[in-house]
Amino acid sequence: MAQKAGFPADVIHLHGNNKTEAELRAALEWNIQAIVVDSLDELAFLETLAAEHGHPARIWLRITPDLNVNTHPHIETSHSDSKFGLHIQNGEAAEAIRRALASPWFKLAGLHTHLGSQIFEAEPYRQAIGMLFEVARANDYIPEEISPGGGWGVRYTDTDSSDDAKPWVRTVAEAVQEACKAYNWSLPRLVLEPGRWLVARAGVAVYTVGTQKTTPTGTHIVAIDGGLADNPRVALYGAHYTARVVQRAAAPPSEKVRVVGKFCESGDVLIPEILLPPVERGDLLATPASGAYQLSMASNYNFAARPPALWLEEGSVEVMQCCEQPDQPGWWVYEKK
Repeated sequence: MAQKAGFPADVIHLHGNNKTEAELRAALEWNIQAIVVDSLDELAFLETLAAEHGHPARIWLRITPDLNVNTHPHIETSHSDSKFGLHIQNGEAAEAIRRALASPWFKLAGLHTHLGSQIFEAEPYRQAIGMLFEVARANDYIPEEISPGGGWGVRYTDTDSSDDAKPWVRTVAEAVQEACKAYNWSLPRLVLEPGRWLVARAGVAVYTVGTQKTTPTGTHIVAIDGGLADNPRVALYGAHYTARVVQRAAAPPSEKVRVVGKFCESGDVLIPEILLPPVERGDLLATPASGAYQLSMASNYNFAARPPALWLEEGSVEVMQCCEQPDQPGWWVYEKK
């Protein structure tokens, strides 16, 4: 997809804890900026493929610092039981550095780590960067590039912490500079990954209100025309959202409701509890900070059609992705042989 979109190879990184042989071969053939090696097993496999290819692979090593951070367990990636990366605690990180440096089939360009998502405290990044530099120095390696990953939090609701990224960027930059000064190393190229922070804030999901009902326990339920199929984040790891009624965005909220989806799952809840002005069938419900990890995680669960994606700018509307329709070519086509 990156190739088809016209991205140059020298800005592409290939991540993943279980990359396929086809993916690794494609990365080698395209000569991308870096393959981010996730395990000793992958390191050995990639070495074989690079030798067959006849050209050294440019790599980063994904280092797991075995730190716990304050976020939901399902989106924490740096702890000592994580499936991701080369752990420092058990010696894998050190061994990977030594093996990569010793092999003629690798160009070890940098070190990478990722602590998780929805992190609002900058100090863990300082700790992680310090640990990356320590393991590098212990194995006589001076990285050309350093990436502390991404994961800086995004405000999804009014009660979330500030998502000003300046403390994160400042802390990361200072930590790298301090380590290099202490070791008398040249500054590496610093790569930050603010993907969710940029993209989530750029998107708004718009749903249409349908059925309403009140349960015997007094919960007023408002059902929308989407839910679990287009946004599984609430069910997967308790993501929180807020919403506004488009037709009455400034109206004072007066009614406590639960916003649910249309799918046959009790866990298909978008917002467990929110105060909204009275809503009617056909009203539009807008959910901010919906630009990341909705459409990318959407599915055709229950034969749901994934929604369209529109780009709005300066009064213009561009259709980026059309709404799927059952009569479109290729939509669940079954050809009798």
